[in-house]
Amino acid sequence: MATEQLFEQAAARWNLDQLYGDLAKAKAELMPHKRSELTDVEQIRLRGLLLGHSPAEIAERQVTATRTVEVALSQGLYRYVELLTGRDRNALESWRDVADWLDTAGYRSIQVAINWAHIPDVPALYGRQVELDQLKSWLLGTSPCRLVSINGPAGIGKTSLAISLAKAVQTSFDGVIWQSLRHQPPLENVLAQWLEQLPGEPPESSEWYDQLSALMAYLRSHRCLVVIDNLESILSSGSLVGDYAPGYGAYGELLKRLGEEQHQSCIVVTSRERNRETRGFKAATSPVRHLHLQGLNYTDAAQILERERLAATAKSYWKTLVTQYRGNPLMLRIVAMTIQEVFDGDVRRFLSQRMTLFGDIRFLIDQQYERLSDAEQDILCQLAEKAEPITIETLNHPRSLEAVGALLRRSLIEKSAAGFTLIPVVMEYVRHHLP
Repeated sequence: MATEQLFEQAAARWNLDQLYGDLAKAKAELMPHKRSELTDVEQIRLRGLLLGHSPAEIAERQVTATRTVEVALSQGLYRYVELLTGRDRNALESWRDVADWLDTAGYRSIQVAINWAHIPDVPALYGRQVELDQLKSWLLGTSPCRLVSINGPAGIGKTSLAISLAKAVQTSFDGVIWQSLRHQPPLENVLAQWLEQLPGEPPESSEWYDQLSALMAYLRSHRCLVVIDNLESILSSGSLVGDYAPGYGAYGELLKRLGEEQHQSCIVVTSRERNRETRGFKAATSPVRHLHLQGLNYTDAAQILERERLAATAKSYWKTLVTQYRGNPLMLRIVAMTIQEVFDGDVRRFLSQRMTLFGDIRFLIDQQYERLSDAEQDILCQLAEKAEPITIETLNHPRSLEAVGALLRRSLIEKSAAGFTLIPVVMEYVRHHLP
C-alpha cells in the first residue's frame, strides 16, 4: 500500500475533511510561523490514531523510528487536538485520548448499530486482561483476523469477555452487530434483520444464500464488528465434531464464508463447543484464530469471593475452593452465594460437607453432559470408575481418541503426564450417573 493511503479506513468512520480543516485552524493559532494545513504525514498519523493504532504501530507502518513519531505527535497533533477540544495544554496523557476526545466533540461519522442495545448485562469481568489484550491485537493489529472464536465450558466467562472486547474496540468499526443464538433463530431471519438495518437496498430475494451474498458485499466495503454469541445453541447434541442441528446447516456456510472470503470486517463467535468453521490456527497472520478460555487464576478468582463477602477468617481455604471449581467464575459466584447464605460465609464449614455438586452447579454440568455423544459419556464413566489418571491406551472404546479430544475441548477432563482424569465437580456428577 502506498504511504499516503495508510489507514484510509478512517474515512468511513470519521468526518476527516472537517477534522483536517478544524485541526489546521488550531495549528495556525498555535504555530503561526508554519504552514497551516496538516501535512500528509500528520494526516496519516491522525488517521492511525483514530483507528486505534499506537505510535509504535504507526511508526512500523511508516517504516520510521517510534521515538520520531512520539516526538512529532507530542509537539504537533496532540497540541492541536487539545486546543480544538477545549482542553488545557499538555492535558493529553495517552494517545488513546485523541479518538475519545474527537468522538466526544462530534467528529465521528454515524455508526450502524444492530441489536447493540440487546447486549446482556453481565457481571463484572474479573482478570482476563491478558486474554482481552490478545483479542484486541487480533482484531486491530497489522494483520487483523476475519474470524475469532472464543470457546470454553459453561460459566467460564465467554460472553462477558466478548462484551468487554466489543465495547473496547467498537470505535474502530463503521458498524457493530450483536447476535445471540440462544433462542435458535433461523439464519434467513437473522440475515433479513441485519440487511434491513444496514445502509443500501436489501436484496430482492428472500433466499438465505442471496441474503448472505449481500451481507458479504457489505462486509467487504465496510469494516464491521459482528459478535455471534452462544453458537452451541444451534449445534447438534451427541456430535463429536460440532455438527449443526437439523435446519441450521446454513450457519456453517455463513461462518465458512466469513472465515475464508476476503473482507475487512471482524467476526467474534462464542461457543461451548468448537466446530469445523471455528477451529482457528496458531499462526500470527492467520485470518481465523481461536482462544480457549481457561479458569481464573487464584488472585482473580479471589476477587469474586471477596465481592460475595465470604468470611476473611476462612481465607486460607479459598484456594481449595478455587481449585475445586477450576477457577470457573460462574460456579464460584454460585457457590460463594450459597456459602454466604447457608454457612455465614465460612468456606471451611462448606468444604467439610465434601459436596461440590448441588443446585445451579448441577444444572451447569447437566447442560454439558446432555450434549455429549455416547462415546464421550462412556469415557467419562471409565475415568470416574478409576478415579485416577488413565492413559489413552487404557481406555476401552473404539472412538476413544476422538472422544478424548472432544472432552478436552469441552474442558470436562484434564491431561497430565500420568494420563487423563476428571475435574472434581465432573467426577462427582458422573459418579451419580454410574449404573
